[in-house]
Amino acid sequence: MSVIRLFSIVLAAVVLVCVAVSAQAHTASVIVGGAAGESAASLELAPRKLAGSFRFKFPKKSIPKNADYVDVRFDFAKAAKGEDGYFVLGDGRLGTFSADEGFLRERRNPMPIFGMKTPRGTFVAIVKKLKYEFEMCVDCINGVYEVYPRFLVSKAEMGFDPYEDILIDVYFFDSPDAGYSEMGRAYRKYQLDRGEVKPLSERVKTNPQLAYTADTIFVRVKHGGKPIVPIDRQTPENEPKVGVAYDFKRFKDIMAQMKDFGIEKAEICSVGATAGGFDGRYPDLFPIEPAFGGEEQLRKAVDFAHSIGYQIVEHVCNNDFYQIATRFDERDLSRRADGSLRSSGILAGGRHYDPCYKQVFEKYIPDDYKGLSAIGFKGTHHIDVTSCITPPYCADKNHPCNRKQVAEYMNKIGFEARRVFGGFGSEGPCDHVAASLDYALYASAYPSWVGRAHPLVERVVPLWQIVYHGIIISNPFYYTIDYNIDGRRAFSPYDFVMDIPLRRLKLAEFGGRPTFYFQPYTPQNIAKIKEAYDEYQPLKYLQYMFMDYHGELAKDVFLTRYSDGSEIVCNYSDKKFPYKGLDISPMDYRLFKSAK
Repeated sequence: MSVIRLFSIVLAAVVLVCVAVSAQAHTASVIVGGAAGESAASLELAPRKLAGSFRFKFPKKSIPKNADYVDVRFDFAKAAKGEDGYFVLGDGRLGTFSADEGFLRERRNPMPIFGMKTPRGTFVAIVKKLKYEFEMCVDCINGVYEVYPRFLVSKAEMGFDPYEDILIDVYFFDSPDAGYSEMGRAYRKYQLDRGEVKPLSERVKTNPQLAYTADTIFVRVKHGGKPIVPIDRQTPENEPKVGVAYDFKRFKDIMAQMKDFGIEKAEICSVGATAGGFDGRYPDLFPIEPAFGGEEQLRKAVDFAHSIGYQIVEHVCNNDFYQIATRFDERDLSRRADGSLRSSGILAGGRHYDPCYKQVFEKYIPDDYKGLSAIGFKGTHHIDVTSCITPPYCADKNHPCNRKQVAEYMNKIGFEARRVFGGFGSEGPCDHVAASLDYALYASAYPSWVGRAHPLVERVVPLWQIVYHGIIISNPFYYTIDYNIDGRRAFSPYDFVMDIPLRRLKLAEFGGRPTFYFQPYTPQNIAKIKEAYDEYQPLKYLQYMFMDYHGELAKDVFLTRYSDGSEIVCNYSDKKFPYKGLDISPMDYRLFKSAK
């Protein structure tokens, strides 16, 4: 039976009643596509008890078996070139209506939301079910913009039949001045009200390690690793030699120098201390890499960190399995619907394979955390990749997991890290682990890589921070790591964003925690870390506040306002900007602390 025929049958089962909001009713066009082509129908949106909001629901049983995608296109999610306003995506990318033609497709959605501000009103849409299975679409055809989610429902994409209904709630805002700040606050309220997340201020009451994390800077020291060479399967005979950047004795010396410079508190991350160095032999963590000094010297470094009042954690990755590992077991790998294994190519440990997160949680985490805890690590345990990707399904018949179930296992790992070490940090902002995540190494990597540059996108706004500041601590951008230190970085597509004043302002504007990683730990750079530490002291109380508003006061001058009334004004212009009786110098910022 064709997709079109199936679609005409299932539409009869979808009953949605329409009401008017502000004397206006709304509809959604549902387009189902597959091998037989496309079929479209118009559905009226159901009212919700919450004034000014609508609900779209498409039952999973109504999705045709042979469909490839389901588009949900709202009548109000359109605009024309030249109109005032913008669209904003769940990764914070914002575009004004200025193009004649263009198409944007984004499969990775850090938050399952999107919104628009047009002369006809402002809304935010929250995808509440089947939220891991859509890509965002922005179409601009002959100067007409349309923004909509496309649910990728084929077996090849999902690995399974649809496991829940498509459910989208749309919230309209009464104020003509409403914008992305209101969008972010609406989603934050949803996350808080349903208990998905809890404010940082509540969590630290019973978690001294997390309180320490919020109170100071993050310094990551990468010990070293094997070179990436074209060896598909490494063995003890052909395994490249581990290169040493900072052995554990030098690691201890770096911490001592930091203390001597006056950095009283710091959270330190030992990166790549485990077997084989950085990305060297996962899932093996032990034995601790002998080239760096082995477990005895690492324990001494950890003990020293504690003795000078520093918190110290280890960096691991649950997303890489290599055949060189003694614990490598192909039965634990993640499989696609066609039975194939997932691999992103050759890394330091040889060919990389994705494991199934169910297997990681049940088989590997207990021993890993027991071993790391015995060394003495405490703090926001760092797990690479987890919060930087859309959860991958696993179709292995012995441990099948759809994306929603994989997200649940990722959170179980995060909660266990929080229980054992005191916190869970990861690489990016994807909020399938918002419930368990305490720190994000970077919330965006725009304008490239994750958060890709695109001609329809004008800039990135702190939509993620409006939702999660005061809940999840973060550094805002990949390029604000080492924000006040000159120099090119290894493995960075952002060498062109090297202007220190710009990076400094972005960190302040987006409420970031100073983070250091890529630069060499010379005395000159440690002095710079001390400068950042000092600059953070009057700002760090803001980590406990929600970010309630962000907007442009004048061209190139931005205001960030927090829930206690504190404000930061960032002046990117070449002229002084007066605010509340004070001048903000060009390429500088000023904190206006609340009097509350």
